[in-house]
Amino acid sequence: MRKLTILIAVLLLTACATAPDVSDKGVDTRYRTVPEIPAERTAEQLYAQARQAPLHQQPLLLLQAVMVWQQQGDCQSALKVLQPLIPELRDATQRDQARLIRSQCLLELDKPALASASLEKVSNNIHILPARLKLSAELAEYHRQYLNAARSHAELISLDPSRAESGYRKIWQLLEQVDNKDLPEVAAQPGYLAPWLELARITRTVPGVELSQRINLWQQQYPDYSLPEPVQQMLQQAHYQPQNIAVILPLSGRLANQGQALKEGILAAYFDTSQPREHKTQLTFYDSVVLDETEIQTLALQHDFVLGPLIRENIPAILSQLPQSTPALLLNRLEQEEVSPHRYFYSLAPEDEAEQLASYLYANGYRRPVLISAKRQLFERMAEHFMRRWQTLDKSEPSLMTFTDNKSMRDAVDSLLDIQQSERRINQLQRLVNKEIHSFARNRRDVDAIVVFSNPAQTELLNPMIESSISPFASIVPVFASSRSFSKELGNNSLRDLRNLMFVDMPWMLPGTNAQIKERVNQLWPDRNDSQSRLFAMGYDAYQLVPELTTLHYIKGRQLQGLTGQLSMDRQQRIVRRLPFGKIEQDKVISLAGD
Repeated sequence: MRKLTILIAVLLLTACATAPDVSDKGVDTRYRTVPEIPAERTAEQLYAQARQAPLHQQPLLLLQAVMVWQQQGDCQSALKVLQPLIPELRDATQRDQARLIRSQCLLELDKPALASASLEKVSNNIHILPARLKLSAELAEYHRQYLNAARSHAELISLDPSRAESGYRKIWQLLEQVDNKDLPEVAAQPGYLAPWLELARITRTVPGVELSQRINLWQQQYPDYSLPEPVQQMLQQAHYQPQNIAVILPLSGRLANQGQALKEGILAAYFDTSQPREHKTQLTFYDSVVLDETEIQTLALQHDFVLGPLIRENIPAILSQLPQSTPALLLNRLEQEEVSPHRYFYSLAPEDEAEQLASYLYANGYRRPVLISAKRQLFERMAEHFMRRWQTLDKSEPSLMTFTDNKSMRDAVDSLLDIQQSERRINQLQRLVNKEIHSFARNRRDVDAIVVFSNPAQTELLNPMIESSISPFASIVPVFASSRSFSKELGNNSLRDLRNLMFVDMPWMLPGTNAQIKERVNQLWPDRNDSQSRLFAMGYDAYQLVPELTTLHYIKGRQLQGLTGQLSMDRQQRIVRRLPFGKIEQDKVISLAGD
């Protein structure tokens, strides 16, 4: 206690000026474990009072000062006092309160690891448990552990059922962000969370034609639970069942081959879809190259759904002529998309692949990736999106090197892996001993993944360079790439140069999936190149998406398994693809399970 008295004297000399009065407005007092703080007392006054008070009264006065500082948002002052104060608190209730405030302040100062460690020391006694659970939920959400956050909110509701309405709403928002594969079985989650897990599984996995019926059964099983607002809106909104679809594609000019591949994919999906003959949707194809404003106005009146256009520059002209009530699935994205009813965007955006790579690496424990990118606008944009996504996950910035030719490629690899420094040390040692030394240059050891953004030919040169730059005494550093680094047209020699490369690509381009469709397509178009194959798959999925758009819009986490990946929709009404991984082993490509 003597240490505490000395600390009071020292800290008082450095205390800041008197702060504004603090009232109890906005503070949850139900779980307060210390006496009420007079509204007119400031933290500094309480702190000064503690200096004059008897020893046995000092801890309580200091704890009250800490609480006021926290209410003011002055966590720095609170933490300075809490560090020596907590060991001096003999009352378990006050000690829990102090540790909880310390945890809250550490999270406020963006120190989640320390906040979690501090929270572990707070007891589960009922007087502090609600506040502990609330902070536990905040920490879990900070770490993107959304299922754990939902569990904490469910426990809060079990302690205080008056929280149910807001708590259930929060639980659903958290479950929307949980990946399908991470949703646990309902039987393993008894209590307040189980009904919401069951509803999440229903809305994500039940086919569209059965969805309403299964949701009604859920309501009958849980009559005391209200449907989340997005689910209610989905049920109230009519699903798209167009009778006449206008498909706008470039069918002439320099992009005619791309437009034709999309058209063939749309037609393949059309004939694969079972519909009664009398209700069969009618497709009409329009060439965007020759389509003028008058024709756009006419087609808008004659069709109840628009698919396309493909060319980004054509989108504003098409949208300006479409009635707002006419839905459209646009086959590209705009730089700045306005969220409007019945307007959806679907493209094979390479930026999505870069962001998926960043998310995958972080989720699988990689923390020190480095990037090598060709100095081209497309690849630099992908690298930028990887970096941006990584910084939201890890708050660090990976090293990035770019190259323009073979020499700068070699320099980029050596620089990123710090080979040149090792070689300089070897040369210095050789000069010192004046004889040749048999040695291996050593690469830096903190790199745990290398991400490449380049075309297949460039990656074919890069991969052996990286492999030869890794010291034989070091662990193998995995190399990851996007679909832009892979081509089905690569020969066996090229594949051997790419051995061990892992890359994301659409299922359509990987072995072992969609065998029947592939066989039929390969018979019809045996000489189709990679670009045309990918656009065919895009066209196929675009048609399959039409009846699913409403459900995907309202049910976050719902996915449609397509030829181009697992398809979901983000809050900007853009279709987002999750791609599987392929890996090159010796001279063949294999599909990897999971993502």
